[in-house]
Amino acid sequence: MKNSKILFLAMAVAMIAAIIPSCKDDNSAIGTDLMPSSDIMEFRCDTLEVETYTTRDTHVETHNRSISPIGIINDPFFGQTTASCAFQLQLSTSNAQFDKEIDTTNLNGVKLTLQLKYAKKYGSPESTMTINVNRLLTDIYYDSVYYDDKTFESTQYELLNSASLTFGDDSIIKIDMPENLVKDIVKGNSGQTSWSNADFVKFFKGLYINTELTSGDGCIYALDLIGSKSKMVLTYNDTCSFDFSINEYSARVNMYTHDYTNADSELKTAIDNPETPSSSCYIQGLAGIKTKIKFPALTNLFDTTRVIINRAQLKVSLQVGSTISTLPSPVAMSMTKILDNGQFDFLEDYKSNSKYFGGSFDATDNSYTFNIPLHLQNLFNGENDNGIYMVANDNRIVPYRAHMYGGSHATNKIKIIVYYSKY
Repeated sequence: MKNSKILFLAMAVAMIAAIIPSCKDDNSAIGTDLMPSSDIMEFRCDTLEVETYTTRDTHVETHNRSISPIGIINDPFFGQTTASCAFQLQLSTSNAQFDKEIDTTNLNGVKLTLQLKYAKKYGSPESTMTINVNRLLTDIYYDSVYYDDKTFESTQYELLNSASLTFGDDSIIKIDMPENLVKDIVKGNSGQTSWSNADFVKFFKGLYINTELTSGDGCIYALDLIGSKSKMVLTYNDTCSFDFSINEYSARVNMYTHDYTNADSELKTAIDNPETPSSSCYIQGLAGIKTKIKFPALTNLFDTTRVIINRAQLKVSLQVGSTISTLPSPVAMSMTKILDNGQFDFLEDYKSNSKYFGGSFDATDNSYTFNIPLHLQNLFNGENDNGIYMVANDNRIVPYRAHMYGGSHATNKIKIIVYYSKY
């Protein structure tokens, strides 16, 4: 019965915390004459400092994603980001026999075109790039695990064609494939005149797409590979066509690289010292940079084990002058806690109520606010503070970047406001 009474009082205090406009260290006396002395609860509010660390976001799984970024961005603060991808194409029917419909002795008018639909774009709209479409000479597998640092040696692909890539009103990128590839597919391989899907994938291992920046600061396209408009189309006999599709069973691999040679010196120092608390914290998508946050001051806050944390708000603000119009900050941030085994999991606050958890960008003061009372309660109750990682939403699709005030900043430290009850 006593535990039930304490839980009820904690819930009541939590409701009071939500409507109190400011923090006061004074003990509230309201209603104390109605409670037994052993059940009187003190409502308090404290501001705690936190520690922030800058660390590389490595070992990110990138296989079989529905969206594949390609392109290059030269960021004056974060350095250069490059994205490329590889994928398989499959027959749109179970079997194909092109020589029944196409005169293989005269391939005039037979055309093979790769078209790629992009879903998002991030970067400078004035930039131009060259897109290179390469034929893979090595296999990729749907059931294999690939990470962001996957690369192909120059002997593992051959160039088919290149084209100019610019932002435009049309969100479809179209590149013509060479005649020799048309001939190989239509006439078959080594006298083979019909294709099963398995035979075709074995013969045509897939495409590797990379880019070269020709002007401007660069941009990243997020390709919608498994959408119906991304495919390779064989057109013939004026009005006939056959689709080679990229579907959910096609192996797909995204690859990212980051070059911090020309990045800001403060950022490079933070990257080189991931175990040192930083005065700034940074976020960069596409397996770039993430921020680790710890709460060492929590252990020194309470002088009793009889504490209920009713509310805890962590606010992270962008540094003044850190934004670039063509490289907007993340629309929202998310957090995962680091488990004792080194794996990650969502915070209990997010799993309990994702909307109340927060993390959306507030344009009025250029900040992100997170509500994490359950996480802090778990830490107070004895869970190890291995840290929580803060990353941008869609961080595997868009290279969102943010430069924020850190836990040891001289004038604008990240802090967390904690409302709690002692009983």
